[in-house]
Amino acid sequence: MNWLAIICAAAVYWIIGAIWYMALFGKIWATEIQKHGVKLEQSGMAAKMIGNFLCNLVAAFIMARLIGRTGITDLVPGLKLGVGVGLGFSATALTIQYLWESKPFKVWVIDASHHVVGCAALGGILAVWK
Repeated sequence: MNWLAIICAAAVYWIIGAIWYMALFGKIWATEIQKHGVKLEQSGMAAKMIGNFLCNLVAAFIMARLIGRTGITDLVPGLKLGVGVGLGFSATALTIQYLWESKPFKVWVIDASHHVVGCAALGGILAVWK
């Protein structure tokens, strides 16, 4: 296990999330989620960001294990594995949750696509960085 690669891949996933929710889709996401009755609060942001990174670290560790077990060593297969994990696990889990919570479709699209892109980044980075 290349721990430096795992930590860096987790940091990339975390940065993708920051860009996703702050620069690209943050206003749309916040508007839609607040329409759903969720009150967004700025308090506790440091703990939320640390928790987010720790979750990205777990995801990177598991992706590294999957890549190691499958023997993937090239970028494109790593990206494909990441997209598959993002769609097969993250997006489907969010879909089940959002169906029961009746969250807005726009929120699902933003959240699910963030994880698909983040997992693709994990797969690509961890496949080539040995």
